[in-house]
Amino acid sequence: MNVTYQALAQGAMLYDGSRLDQMQPEQFEMDYWQSQPNPPELATGGRGTVVFIGGDQFSWALRHYRRGGLPGRVLSDQFLFLGENPTRSFREFRLLAMLYDMGLPVPRPVAARYVRSGAIYRADLITARIPEARPLSSLLDSAELGNEIWANTGKLIRRFHDAGVCHADLNAHNIMVNSSGELFLLDFDRGTIRQDGQWKQANLQRLRRSLDKISGANPGINVSEADWSRLLEAYSE
Repeated sequence: MNVTYQALAQGAMLYDGSRLDQMQPEQFEMDYWQSQPNPPELATGGRGTVVFIGGDQFSWALRHYRRGGLPGRVLSDQFLFLGENPTRSFREFRLLAMLYDMGLPVPRPVAARYVRSGAIYRADLITARIPEARPLSSLLDSAELGNEIWANTGKLIRRFHDAGVCHADLNAHNIMVNSSGELFLLDFDRGTIRQDGQWKQANLQRLRRSLDKISGANPGINVSEADWSRLLEAYSE
């Protein structure tokens, strides 16, 4: 992947120069896509605002970075600017580019942008949309979800952990399953590459809490101990 840099009047962009001859700043704006023949599609769930955009030759997911928790109620989409490289969008784009080049199942990064205003910045990321994929969380009450999915989920996480990839928010919403049953991992905001350590078990427990939370809020969903054991057994193989 050819990571290309372009300075802007109040920020900068990165984009995949091996796929795009150029990237326009307006392509990060909703107003631009609402004026195109194919209307944008708003995705539900998650902290960031994700919109599916595209045309005849491409299909992308555009995410505007937002804060979570109490800071998000006050600062919303504003982050302290400490230089270009630490911006959320640039960090995630570069991490995704590395993971994609390693052959790990992640969405291909398309472009990233930050816009600075004094000491703060706002940021956006565009990735390729994974065709015919749904989050694991939306399949938990579905007859389509077979026992094999738990083993495949364990194997998926193990692949990333073996590569030293720590996902900062491993949950059932960020694990995607396509129509062929292939699994992908999304949302590497604040993700890091680390040495072996306890963070791997913390990752797994975070996923378990996510599954328990979904089960607790939906009476029709029951993630059993047997399901979780299948996941852990496959992870440990």
